[in-house]
Amino acid sequence: MELPLGRPQQREVFAILLGAAPRTVSLPLIAEGVWDEADRPSRPDHSVRTHVYRLREVLGHCAEAPLLVTVGDGYALRVPAGAVDTRVFEQAEAEAGRLRAAGGTAEQARDVLASALGLWSAEPLAGLHGPHARAERDRLGAVRQSLLEARLELDAEIGDRPDLHAEAGDLVIEYPASQRLRGVQMLALCQTGRQAEALSVYEDTRRFLERRLAHLPPSERRPCAALRELHQRILRAEPMTGAGGPAHSALSTDGVPGAHRLPPGIDDFTGRGEAVGTLTGMLTHPGARAIVVSAVNGVPGVGKTALAVHAARQVTERFPDGYLYADLRGADREPLATQAVLVSFLRILGVADGGIPSDGDERIALYRSLMAERRVLVLLDNAASDDQVQPLVPGSGGSAVLVTSRARLTGLAGALHLRLDVMPPGEALELLARIVGERRCAAEPGAAAAVVAACGCLPLAVRVVASRLAAEPGTPLSDMVRRLGDEHRRLSELSTGELAVEATFELSYSKLSPEQGRAFRLLSAVEAPDLGLHCAAALLGRDPEATEDLLESLVDLNLVESRRMGRYHFHDLVRVFARARNDRDGSPAGTSGAFARLLDFCLATARAADAASHSVDPTERRLIDVPVTAAGLRFGSAQAATDWMHEEIPVQRALIDRACADESLPLAQAADLVDKLNNVLPGTAHQTGVIAQAGNVAAVAAARGDRTSEALARYVCGNALWHTNVFAEAESELRRSIALCDDAGGARDARLRGWAHLTLCAGARVGGRTDEAVEHGEAAVRLFRSSRAGTAEGTALGELAFNYARQERLAEARAAAERGARLVGREPSVSKAIGLYYLARVLRLCDDVDEALHRAQEALELFRSLNVPAFEAATGALIADLHVQAGRHRLAADVAETFLPVARRTSGMLEASLLRALARGLDHLGQRARARTCLEAALGLFEQRQAQADADQTRALLTDLRCEGSLG
Repeated sequence: MELPLGRPQQREVFAILLGAAPRTVSLPLIAEGVWDEADRPSRPDHSVRTHVYRLREVLGHCAEAPLLVTVGDGYALRVPAGAVDTRVFEQAEAEAGRLRAAGGTAEQARDVLASALGLWSAEPLAGLHGPHARAERDRLGAVRQSLLEARLELDAEIGDRPDLHAEAGDLVIEYPASQRLRGVQMLALCQTGRQAEALSVYEDTRRFLERRLAHLPPSERRPCAALRELHQRILRAEPMTGAGGPAHSALSTDGVPGAHRLPPGIDDFTGRGEAVGTLTGMLTHPGARAIVVSAVNGVPGVGKTALAVHAARQVTERFPDGYLYADLRGADREPLATQAVLVSFLRILGVADGGIPSDGDERIALYRSLMAERRVLVLLDNAASDDQVQPLVPGSGGSAVLVTSRARLTGLAGALHLRLDVMPPGEALELLARIVGERRCAAEPGAAAAVVAACGCLPLAVRVVASRLAAEPGTPLSDMVRRLGDEHRRLSELSTGELAVEATFELSYSKLSPEQGRAFRLLSAVEAPDLGLHCAAALLGRDPEATEDLLESLVDLNLVESRRMGRYHFHDLVRVFARARNDRDGSPAGTSGAFARLLDFCLATARAADAASHSVDPTERRLIDVPVTAAGLRFGSAQAATDWMHEEIPVQRALIDRACADESLPLAQAADLVDKLNNVLPGTAHQTGVIAQAGNVAAVAAARGDRTSEALARYVCGNALWHTNVFAEAESELRRSIALCDDAGGARDARLRGWAHLTLCAGARVGGRTDEAVEHGEAAVRLFRSSRAGTAEGTALGELAFNYARQERLAEARAAAERGARLVGREPSVSKAIGLYYLARVLRLCDDVDEALHRAQEALELFRSLNVPAFEAATGALIADLHVQAGRHRLAADVAETFLPVARRTSGMLEASLLRALARGLDHLGQRARARTCLEAALGLFEQRQAQADADQTRALLTDLRCEGSLG
């Protein structure tokens, strides 16, 4: 039945309420949705009420019970959510994804999408022109586009539509920026044997993006990775059958991998109905970008996080691609760095560590590009400032950002703000009763009211006091009132400021057992966002099982939090309180002893992780003689070892800093721990931190006269500097390390000097000083052999072999490289991959191209599986050179272009090498202008890094090109 809903503005009001049904929409939000600011009447509330009155008259004939009801300062349509067809339309893609995940067929999923698309009969909200209607039309249009894309992808997967390419082509005209549709068009053309046309579609896409994104850097104007991969498959003439599955990564209907990362809601969440309604309205408001939940006076514990999580869970259907969550630690001495949050979010969004750019602006650009076509709710908890939040706000698309902060973040453009005050007394009493028990509160109503009043109706204070009462079921509430009454200053502070929360914490802290109190204090002293169970056990000197029981008892009392199993953290203000109590009640010796245990455990575990990731005897990886007493953890695979090191980076860095500041901690263990971080976690994102910490350890060791720790720290610093292409500083640090080593220091000094010589060998090779490189390489081999470090000797032989080949000592080079590959072992490891890479380089110089390519491919697979992006890019450059050498110029160019993004994120030297290989391939393909551009860029990169030999070779290639010759 069609209803006469009246004038356009009246229909606008109905559309707003229907879109939110059955939730309440506040009157101000309705007004903002109906009128632009310039067109808004002088009394918009009066106009809205008039429209509601008339709508009630129309709707009164349709149901026995009222459909349009007043709720507070707002209105709600009491219709089931499923009765609104836009909900079915919006949720169809997620429903199809759930169907596939549950084992449904592609045909069944396609039927779901087709049914939803059948609901689209004309332009939504036609004839309505208010802000809400415009935004809804745009949003629903985007949903329709996504549904069409998903349905066509399933058509391609099923392979039962010979006319698919035609429909895809028509839709590309309608949605020219959709790379998903272009991918379907390419795949459909291939499935009908029209590969040339499919390649033409790719070229059209590339040119379109060049024009459309001309303001962005070249790396961001390329087709997406999935489209490039499809292009490569076509070039390789791979079969394109429907049974092969989707050709585009967007065809996955699982949503963002692992993105559903909201903290758990609170079971006893109480009250806040008006605030929840306002906040959910803000989240779904047309054009909303960021919502700030703020206690303007800085009152901590007012319940910002609890409200934000609760509200976020009310709007799950609006964000089918999931959630991203980060505690920005705004109350810490040093809030969480935005770049660290970006790294975490990029990992959750499916980017491997090797794919995360080292440059901050590039990380932001990648994050925003990944979010552009998704509908994700980003919850940023406890923000410190506008600057901390702004880079985490997506640039466009259907996502929303929800921010909590103590201060009003006025610099967030377009943000909608909500000031959260303390709870009304009735809601605070309800919260107390839900935790303590309704019968108990009903038996002492006056005492219950007095407890709430003493807490100032602050939710965190009420929760902590109620938890203590719940833990003491025999204690009358009046006893709690008397305890609070004995602290007159405490009562006054409860009603005025931050010390109110401290007083509440003190109440719980005073009842802790000695073991609970000690754990509470020591756990807070670690400068890390959270602590794993095994680290906490080492800190406390207890076994993991007893530690878990102890910490869970603190979780039960709301003094420690556990967002996921086996990890523990503090609310920021509880941490401040606990640290103050550690200063008051703990002892410096006890705190230092706890940190000594934790450092010892982390070093023992890091040594095991280093050995597992390189498949080598742990003793061989130890470069200085520093004992550990802890057993540490053991790992069954290189990936497990790397995962643990990743997760505990903040703890390990905090320990290194602590050892530099606390003379009672063994600095040699800190130096060894920095070495392990450098070994296990490659990539510029980690090496920047390693350089800073190794430099700090070296300076402190020098001041303390600790030559052993200084020598190791300077080697680590030099090695990390070399990997970030800072060659001159790297050489200086490495030579200082060698000078500090005692020639009579035994096997471990020999290993340390060997690694320093090996890095100097690589540096001399990059600088074109081949004779010097051979001297360092031979020194490294001798030192490793004398100390029986077989894997290290194999690695050194591989580097030395390459330099022998440069001296035209090809037989010696091949023999050294083959022996090196044997020595690094047979198990999958970084060392084995490096040995294969070195062998492939030498085989290329020996003109054994086929065998070199075979070894390089083996190395590449290992580097990819072990997530070593720098060597992955280096191997890609080697494979591209091998294809040039074999005359496979198209393949050489394709390989070089594939690995360039990885190189740009890891090393300017590798980027230059790949540009040079790309130029050689392009020249033979007749693209001389592009080849010249690539060579000029490569020459600039080599010259910046003083890589003389590579610069000379590139300069010669440029000269050949300018003389109209052909690049060899």
